Amino acid sequence: MLIALSEREKMSPASPDSVTVDIVGAHLLAIAEEMGVALIRAAYSPNVKERHDCSTSLLDRDGQTIAQAEHIPLHMGSMLGFIPQLVEVFEDDINPGDVFIANDPYVGGSTHLPDVVVVAPLFDAEGLAGFAATVAHHAEFGGSLGSSPDIFGEGLRIPPVRIFHKGVLDDDVLRLILLNCRNPRERLGDLRAQFAAVRLGATRYDELCGKYESAVVRTATGAWLDKAETQARAALAQLPAGVYSFEDWMDYDGAGTTDIPIRVTLRVDDSGIVIDFDGTADQVKGQINAVRSGINATVYFTVKAILDPDLPANAGFYRAITIETRPGSIVDPLSPAPVWSRSDTCQRVADAILGAFAQAVPDRVPAASHGSVTAIHLSGHDPRRDEFFSYVEVLGGGFGARPASDGPDAVQSHVTNTANTPAEALEIAYPLRVEAYALRERSGGAGKYRGGMGICRDVRVLVDGVHLTVKGDRVQRGPWGLRGGAPGAPLDFLLDPGTDHERRLRRPDNGSVIPKDSIVRVLSAGGGGYGPPHERDPHAAREDRLDGLEPAPANASEGSSQ
Repeated sequence: MLIALSEREKMSPASPDSVTVDIVGAHLLAIAEEMGVALIRAAYSPNVKERHDCSTSLLDRDGQTIAQAEHIPLHMGSMLGFIPQLVEVFEDDINPGDVFIANDPYVGGSTHLPDVVVVAPLFDAEGLAGFAATVAHHAEFGGSLGSSPDIFGEGLRIPPVRIFHKGVLDDDVLRLILLNCRNPRERLGDLRAQFAAVRLGATRYDELCGKYESAVVRTATGAWLDKAETQARAALAQLPAGVYSFEDWMDYDGAGTTDIPIRVTLRVDDSGIVIDFDGTADQVKGQINAVRSGINATVYFTVKAILDPDLPANAGFYRAITIETRPGSIVDPLSPAPVWSRSDTCQRVADAILGAFAQAVPDRVPAASHGSVTAIHLSGHDPRRDEFFSYVEVLGGGFGARPASDGPDAVQSHVTNTANTPAEALEIAYPLRVEAYALRERSGGAGKYRGGMGICRDVRVLVDGVHLTVKGDRVQRGPWGLRGGAPGAPLDFLLDPGTDHERRLRRPDNGSVIPKDSIVRVLSAGGGGYGPPHERDPHAAREDRLDGLEPAPANASEGSSQ
């Protein structure tokens, strides 16, 4: 095999054969995956090292994704649009050894400020070929510890700037960033991991170009994108042409707006697929607005999942998709609208697109999954280390029941894909204690096939003066079922459950200071059921206490198809 590969170096770069295209494509993907492994292993914070709240990819010089590691689909939105801005700002002054950083959703470089993007240029014999890119969610990046009326209060904003010039660190830029963070030691550790990952990507790309001629790599990369487009259009040809619409809602934005519609219309024909958000709500005062790059990433993930999960994860298949949004809407807000919780809106966009696809290909689409990026954020002073701590946890929930099987329990879904923080790691790193971690019984929607169960997690605060933030939607309407299936149980947050001062927590509570020994309970949503409950085979059900045959709470209603 090694002999065959070396022989391919001699072939004409104008027309690499399909085997060479696949080999180069696999190399590119392997580079992105190795970058991700390096980032996670080198990271300092539990948020990246344990929860894997990060992503890696390779992009060409135009900013097109050429290889994306299997991390978090939404993070691709942090990279879309960044490279054109970078190239425009620095033009011909991009050199080997340079590293750039950014996080501003409205300039290019993030979908919210905690997601910090770090990229390094890739060079070959012909010059600038592309970029190795990482994004990591930093557990704290300045800004308010509660709600903010605009993006200025959500954290430090960084436009595309150079932080390494020809291999030399710009200490001024780094000091400016760290001065605006409450835990500079942790931020520095995670940034260094990102620097190491992009340098590794640049090294591996250089090795690939050494193994093949640079022209072969470039030509094969273009053919790799073309292959993804061809494969996507072949899958689209199998869909019934037509117009399919679906409407779902965000429950609230935390700033007074409720029942916020997300309307999607799919138009499928021989030319491709159009995703139209006409009828979706205007941008809101709360922090759930989602910038266009995040919506694009959500659309690409959802369409890929339905069309062909084996599509190469690159920008080639994007060419078959047209996305139409209205500036000033919740899915294309105007600066300085706040965007910190944009991921909940992106999850609802995925739900709405799936709801529309369910009309075209009902045998491929599950019922709604838990439908938010359910998170708690506890922060304050850790007396053990005499420094600020910031604990972020995103919990999974129930996946929607599928056309031929129950939904998986306690998993992440759609645009997120993080792990959980092990209780042992959490308790070592923070002045917190995990008191319960279990499946949320009877939370899956009833149906011929049951929706997946959500999660119950109790976290006790061991110090005074801790700031609390909760994030998530589906608190009024549980995830909808399909074909007669019942909705799953809605999301709930409780403070001090089972006591005489138990109370529910919602977005307006964000920024509250809770005392020592408080318990925060997260009850993530269950998935919707599929098919009429009376058709369920009782012999196929799990134990009665887990089988989800009881109806979900009455306030969990089904989404509507228009």
